[in-house]
Order: sequence, then C-alpha cells, then structure tokens
Amino acid sequence: MEHLGQHLGGRQTIRTAAMTLFAEKGFAATTTREICEKAGVTKPALYYHFGNKEQLYTGIVFDAFQEYAKELHRAASCGGSLQEKFANVITAIFQFCGREPETTRMVFRMALAPEKESPAIDYVAMAEADERLLADIAKEAVGAGEISCEPVELAYALIGAARFYLMSFLVTGQPALTADLASRVVRLILQGAGGSTTNR
Repeated sequence: MEHLGQHLGGRQTIRTAAMTLFAEKGFAATTTREICEKAGVTKPALYYHFGNKEQLYTGIVFDAFQEYAKELHRAASCGGSLQEKFANVITAIFQFCGREPETTRMVFRMALAPEKESPAIDYVAMAEADERLLADIAKEAVGAGEISCEPVELAYALIGAARFYLMSFLVTGQPALTADLASRVVRLILQGAGGSTTNR
C-alpha cells in the first residue's frame, strides 16, 4: 500500500511541476531536466509515469479538460430557473480556475500564443464545448418562451464575461471567483443594467 501511495504521489508531483513550468515558460522552453528537478525525481521516473514530455503535456491537458467538462455538465443539470443554471455553470468555471490556476494559465497561454513545437491540441474545439453547453441551455429556454434571443450570442456574452474575470484573476489575483460574482454576471447579462438606450 505504501508503494502504491508513493507511485501515485510521484506521478502527481511530476504533473504539478510540469504544469507550473508549462504555464510559466511554455512547452518548448520547458526541458525534461527542469521538470525532474522541480519535481525532485529522476528522468527514468518521469519516463516510467508518462513516457516523454509530449505525453506528459497532452495528458495534463486532456485529463484537465475531461474533469472540467464533467463539472460543467454536472452544474448545468442543477438549478431550476434559467438564471440559476447559467450561474451554476459560470460558478463551476470559476471554481475550477480557482482550484487549478496553473492548469488554467497553461491552457490560456497555449491557446492565445500557440507554439509550433508543442503537441497538436485543438484548443478552439475545447473552448467551443463551453459555448455549446451554454447555448444549449439558452436554446431550451428560447423554445420554452422564457427568453427571446439568439442562443449562441447569449452563450458568447456569458462565456466572454467569465473568461475576462478568469484572466483578471490569473494576472492580478482579483476578483475573488465566487458564486455571488457568477450570479451577478449572469443577472447583468440577462436583465441588463437598467439604463436608457435612447440616443441623445
């Protein structure tokens, strides 16, 4: 049992070290030696757990995305009203980022500034999964007569606001990514600011 714990602990230590370095330096500039030094393991240990740097990187990304997608779908299935469903999904996004800032930072870095040397990962398709989930919720509400809008545009507005707050959090540590913030963002987008739209 102790051996199994050491095995799993070593694997997670390598993942954590690699995520930090990939987020800070990118894939190409991060060497296997640096990952091993940061994790406190030997190269054979890294190769035993992950094969090579490319497999380590893709494993981190795909494992994180699968966990993230599960959490978002679970959140979407909760809540009664449209506003609650949207707020639950945005809260799940915030919670994942707050819990996994290095993973989120790494994905943002690779999505916004892709490297030719990095493994081929379709970050656009991953991002579209968020948008489709929110658009599906909106489409259902449109069909039920709850709202009148273009579902995809509403999804873009919601996910765009969420990502703005994520990037602010990753750069400055603010604002706190709370459920209350998620609810306020959703309420603002669904209900508007209450101001006049008359041109003067």
